[in-house]
Amino acid sequence: MIEDLVLEKLRNLLSYIGRHEDTFVRLVTEQSQEERERDLRDGKREMDQANARMQKLDTIIQKLYEDNLDGKISDDRFTKMTASYEQEQAALETRIAELHTLLSTAKAKSDCVQSFLRIVRGRTDIHELSPTIIREFVDKIYVHQAETFEGHRIQRIDIAWNFIGVFDPPASDLVDEEGKSA
Repeated sequence: MIEDLVLEKLRNLLSYIGRHEDTFVRLVTEQSQEERERDLRDGKREMDQANARMQKLDTIIQKLYEDNLDGKISDDRFTKMTASYEQEQAALETRIAELHTLLSTAKAKSDCVQSFLRIVRGRTDIHELSPTIIREFVDKIYVHQAETFEGHRIQRIDIAWNFIGVFDPPASDLVDEEGKSA
C-alpha cells in the first residue's frame, strides 16, 4: 500500500537526519545546487533562444512591411504572414514570462534545507500518517511505469519532500547496529 511506503520512507528519512544531520544537509545542498545550476543553465539557454527568435521575428515583420509598401507582396498575404508571426511572438512572450518565474524559483530554493529541518525537528517518531503529516512533509509522489524483472513486477515510487525534493538516505545508513533495517 502506498501509505505504508510513504510512512516507511518518512521514518527512514527522519531516522537518518537524526543520526546524520550534517551529512544530510551537505548531501541535499549538493543535490539541490546541481539541480538548481542545471535548471538555471537550461532556463537561461531557452530564454536566450526565445529572445533571439523574438528579435528575428521583429526583423521579419519589418521586412514584410517594407515588402508590402514596395508592392512585392499583396496586402492579403502581408496580413496572413504577419498574423502568423505575431501569434508566434505572443507564444514566445508567454514562455519567456514562464522562464522568468522558473529562474526565480530555482534561485529561491537555496534556503529550503533549513525550512525542512525546522519541520523535522518538530517530529521525532511518526507512527501513522495523517493528512497534516503528509501536507507537512510530502510535496509530490511519483509513481513510475511498472517493470518486470526476473519474473517479478517492480513499481518504482519516488517521493518529493517539501523544500528538498526527492531524497533517499544512502542505503548503508538505513541499517542499525544489529543489522536490522532502521
